[in-house]
Amino acid sequence: MLPSHPVEGALAYARGQVRLWCRPGFHLDQDRLDERWSAATGEAVEDVLFLSKHAAASGRPCLTVHPIGVPHLHPDEAPPYGGRAGGAPPPSPRLARIWRALLRHANDVRIPEFEVSLEVTHHGPWQQAPAAFLEVGSTADTWGHSGAAEVWADVLLDVLNEELRGEVRQAAPPDVPVLVTLGGGHYAPRANHMASESRALLGHMLANHSLPFVRNDAGEVDGRWSQAVDAAIEASRAAHPQRSVVVSLDRKSFRGWERKALFDHLEARGIEVIDSAAHRALLEGA
Repeated sequence: MLPSHPVEGALAYARGQVRLWCRPGFHLDQDRLDERWSAATGEAVEDVLFLSKHAAASGRPCLTVHPIGVPHLHPDEAPPYGGRAGGAPPPSPRLARIWRALLRHANDVRIPEFEVSLEVTHHGPWQQAPAAFLEVGSTADTWGHSGAAEVWADVLLDVLNEELRGEVRQAAPPDVPVLVTLGGGHYAPRANHMASESRALLGHMLANHSLPFVRNDAGEVDGRWSQAVDAAIEASRAAHPQRSVVVSLDRKSFRGWERKALFDHLEARGIEVIDSAAHRALLEGA
């Protein structure tokens, strides 16, 4: 990559349609980086891939990728890790391709101690352009791992090959839907499996902790789960205009009344709920 003029005092590099912005410091609270880049350079931002460190209480070495947002928070809340409460930026349209490229390195000899995984949607910052975090985790002992850095570099060279040459990558067939997953744990086991399918497109993934259900004494279902679902669907659709959105549920992770509320809400919105077999059939028929 060739160096370009500094942006907000930070070094930037350019090659083809790709820009590398080497910003120092914490960035979960750095909202509107897409707009700030455009204001400084005059260039429109199509997608933002954050290369970052991942911290986890487990401490297990892991390379992860995930969308960003805190769609389950009340709009008046102050998000503890950045973002706009109640909102989620569009997920990177390259998210599933990044995951499949990373998955091909699951047994890479350069990272024998590392796992690879998707993570569900979480934390900031807020922006209008699509985004994803590509992370090395999960402690200071692994953040500087050279093999992990090399693997991420190879993944990016794979995924951004055409863009680095200044070319436009051919889009997936128009009948391929965008997958949104609901339920399960932080490391998105359902999405890990379903997005590994060739040609799959992946949107937001919401774990159970981002779907806060409440049921009152009268049996009425409340809570911000529907707010989170709607934000995830709309943001995923914004990342893939003109495509349909489908949802897959980790059914066992929900109580019966929660599942019913989800099915009723999605049916009212005209969103199809599918399992992995139906998803595979959609991809094969596209």
